[in-house]
Amino acid sequence: MKLFKYSAIVLLLSCAACSSESSPEGRSKIRDEKLQVEIEHLNRQNRAVLDSLSAIRRELNALKNQK
Repeated sequence: MKLFKYSAIVLLLSCAACSSESSPEGRSKIRDEKLQVEIEHLNRQNRAVLDSLSAIRRELNALKNQK
């Protein structure tokens, strides 16, 4: 019975050690995915800022043309 418990514990630990977070490649892939999400978020923010700057530039040009 002790052998069965020991085998079950070893099997559970080996399964836990096989997760994607346990290997350098798995951790690298997880890091890369997080970085990609952050890059996409920054790209959306950048587009929003550029759109706002374009709107401000149009308003300034309109005000300049009124003079």
